[in-house]
Amino acid sequence: MFCVNRVGNDIRRARFSVEDVVDLTIDFYRRNYIEGPFLSSGIIQSPDYTMEQLVAVARTLRETHRFGGYIHLKVIPGASDTLIDETGRWADRLSANMELAVERHLVRLAPEKRHRTIEAAMTRIHDGIEAATPARGAAAPPRFAPAG
Repeated sequence: MFCVNRVGNDIRRARFSVEDVVDLTIDFYRRNYIEGPFLSSGIIQSPDYTMEQLVAVARTLRETHRFGGYIHLKVIPGASDTLIDETGRWADRLSANMELAVERHLVRLAPEKRHRTIEAAMTRIHDGIEAATPARGAAAPPRFAPAG
């Protein structure tokens, strides 16, 4: 079995609203239960819609609550470059799941996924980090996933 939560598995699913995740994060952070959230999701409606929801959590934490804790955010493969770029402005660290090492296994076990989509997301993260690394003696560029 690949994943109990895979799209083809007929199980009940739960979902938190942006506000729920923000409230839980702030509450747990104030109690010293966490240093910050690790935000990830299965795809809801579309990669862009899902990425927008994750970005909304990170942006709300940073802007509304002045959250200074650590945010690690999983980029949704297939999300637009614009959303991935925005994600890097709010999160300390970005990552993307590499589902399987061999394409033929990925096609068999998760037919809706493709390596090229996952690799494109990973490349965008890499490029954002590289662009945000200041050249020696240059002014600092905009922040992008400063923890990598």
